[in-house]
Amino acid sequence: MLVVVSALQAGVIVLIAYYPLFTLAGAALLSVLFTIASAATFALIPVLAATLGMTLARANSLLEMVRSLGMLAGPVAGGVLAGWIGSTDALLIDAASFVVLLVIVAASGLHRKPQEHTEEERTLLADYRPLLHNRRVMVATGALSLEVFATAIADVAFVFLITVTLASGPTAFGVLTALWAGGMLIGAAVAERIMGERVGLAAFGTASLMGATMLLIGLAPIGLAMVAIAFVAGGGANSIHNVAVRTLLQSETPPADHGKVAAIYGSVTRTAAICGYVAGGFFVPHDATTAYLVGGLLGLGAGLIGWRIFNGRWSASND
Repeated sequence: MLVVVSALQAGVIVLIAYYPLFTLAGAALLSVLFTIASAATFALIPVLAATLGMTLARANSLLEMVRSLGMLAGPVAGGVLAGWIGSTDALLIDAASFVVLLVIVAASGLHRKPQEHTEEERTLLADYRPLLHNRRVMVATGALSLEVFATAIADVAFVFLITVTLASGPTAFGVLTALWAGGMLIGAAVAERIMGERVGLAAFGTASLMGATMLLIGLAPIGLAMVAIAFVAGGGANSIHNVAVRTLLQSETPPADHGKVAAIYGSVTRTAAICGYVAGGFFVPHDATTAYLVGGLLGLGAGLIGWRIFNGRWSASND
C-alpha cells in the first residue's frame, strides 16, 4: 500500500509542477494520500520493529526523530531550492523524493500479513466493531482528540500572539517555530527513556503538559523569553506524546487491526483539528492569549481526566 501511495503522491506533485491550475485539487488529493500513507506507516512500524529486533517504543521514537528533522530541514530546503532553481524544478525534486521512498520500501521486503476474513466478517461494520467496543482504545481516541482540538485553537492564535500581542515580526515567528521543532527533536530522542513501561501515562501526561504550556502562555506576563521556553517544552512534550500514542494504540490492538485503529484515530483527530481551527478563529486577532487559556484548560483536562477514565485509577500500575 505504501509503495502505491508513494507513486501516486509523486505523480500528483509532477502534475502540480507542470499544471499550476491543478494546485488546489492536487493539494486536496495529496492530503487524502497522506492520510492513507499515515495509516500504512502506522501498520508497518511493528513489522519494522520486529525485523530489526527493537521495541515498539524505539521504532516509534526513530520515526518521530526523522519527522522532526524533516520539520526542521524541509522548509529550509524547499525555500532554498525554490529560490535557486524555481518552483517547478523544486516540486520535481520533491516528487523524486517520493520515488526514492517507494524504492526503499519496495526493496526492504517489509510487508504485513493480510487479515483473514470469513464470509460473515466481510462488512465494514464487522471489521471495525471489535475496535469500537475496545474501551481503552475509544477512551484514548476521544480524550486525546480533545487535546488535538485544544492545540488547534492555539495554532490559529499563534501568528496573532506574535504579531499583535507581542508586536513582533517574522524573525520572532521563525525563531519560535524552529524552537518548537527543536523541542520535538529533543523529545523524540528521549521518548523511549521517559516512557519506559508506562506508555499510557506518557500519552496522557504529555497531553496535560502541552495543555500546561498553553496555559502558561495565556496566564504569564507575555514576553518572547517566556513563550520560547514554553515552546521548547511544548515541542518536546508533543514529540513524546506522538510516540506514546502510536505505541499505546499498537500495543492495545492485534496486528491485523493496526491499520483500522490508525484510520479511526486519524479521522477523529483530524476532525477535532478542523473544529479547533474554526473555534480558534473566534479569538483572533486581538485575543490570542484567551485562545491559549482556553486551549490550555482543555488540553490539561483532556490529559488528567482522560487518564483517570482510561486507567480507572490515578496510578499507572495497570498500564
